[in-house]
Amino acid sequence: MRIHLLVSFLCSLWMVSCNQVNPRDELLFTLINGLNPTTTTSTTIAIPTTAKINVSSASVTLTYGTPQNFGISLVKLPTANVTITLTFTSSKLQVNGSNSPLTNVLTFTPANYNVVQAVNLASATQIIDSSSLSITATSTDTYYNGVSGSIPITHRNVNIVYTGSSFIFQEDVVAPTLTPTISFSHTSCSVAPALPNGLSLNTSTCVISGTPADPQVATTYTITATNGSESDGENISIRIEPTVYKVFITAATFGGNLQGAAANGPAGADLKCNADTNKPATGTYKAMLTDGTNRRSCSSDNCGGGVGENIDWVFQSGRIYIRANDSASLLSPNAAGILPVDGSGNFTTNPYNLNHSFDSGTTKEFWTGFAQTNYWQEATAQTQNSCNDWTDGTNTSPTSDGGRVGASNSTNYGAFRNGSGRSCSATYYLLCVEQ
Repeated sequence: MRIHLLVSFLCSLWMVSCNQVNPRDELLFTLINGLNPTTTTSTTIAIPTTAKINVSSASVTLTYGTPQNFGISLVKLPTANVTITLTFTSSKLQVNGSNSPLTNVLTFTPANYNVVQAVNLASATQIIDSSSLSITATSTDTYYNGVSGSIPITHRNVNIVYTGSSFIFQEDVVAPTLTPTISFSHTSCSVAPALPNGLSLNTSTCVISGTPADPQVATTYTITATNGSESDGENISIRIEPTVYKVFITAATFGGNLQGAAANGPAGADLKCNADTNKPATGTYKAMLTDGTNRRSCSSDNCGGGVGENIDWVFQSGRIYIRANDSASLLSPNAAGILPVDGSGNFTTNPYNLNHSFDSGTTKEFWTGFAQTNYWQEATAQTQNSCNDWTDGTNTSPTSDGGRVGASNSTNYGAFRNGSGRSCSATYYLLCVEQ
């Protein structure tokens, strides 16, 4: 109780932000100028009889991208060397530029016990979070051996980020509201240059909304959030087109039997796209998958034979495809309706790239049926690779022989084929493309 009262009193007296520690913690809180010790001296506030280790602060607030020094020394002359082990509770924290391994060791001798040793603390996470730094002493000197304590770490970031970096809006159609994530307390927002006609920036929240009135080429805008002393700017590109085509991932998941009452599996998947709650208010949609017979992108690697290889394919050359929920730019396919893939699974033929992932949130997998390296062709090692043309929802054994999927967080060929098979009895999403 006496220690807690002393720490609280010292926090008020010296205007230091402190947190109480466990009564068994035997750390003495001392001030080291600016939490950035550059000399071998420190200002000791008081030394209770139980205090054995000096630290520069009872708690630390770390801003991402701005490391701080943290100082440690011993209270009294030891009879033997004292090893101080710093242990991190998670990889959110870096000490002296590293978070692997999650330990760091300082050694104090009878000759330097009162010399402040500094370690550099840095946040490894860009989100608001917390972690801790544990301090444990070991020594043949029983006065110090086993002494321990914990320093709480608060992580913050001065950062503003939108769900994408380039957006394509449709002329004279209400644009999806662009709401950024702002990781620090801010008071105002601004944009330069002025947004296109019909769009506006909320100067309190940095939200962009409105109905764009005129077509325009891609133009870069800098949106800045500030609290007067701290600020961060985010560059985004906005392009406005008379016609765009939307892509969305279903809210519902489905087993490998997609046919239902339809003529075939792909047609049944189309019905599911158009009935899904994520479907935009306008447009007709088809599921982006292949069964090789009723729906096919290519019958040779990268559609070597051209658009003639397409059967009821969902992407068409010359069209601009965007993410339905936020209008982030996705792709404009080549003449065969695809994005050519190199031997490493990347889209390297400009301008045929996947500019953003298909979803900006939690990673989702969706049925596709594509081969791993015979790019854009149906996977045909087993009929279950497309769940028997998307008509079979029974268990697949082994699972690796099952239906092929794509991943919503990828911007390479993994967006169309991700990993090994999935059992056709499992449920996955559908990727739906406006026609």
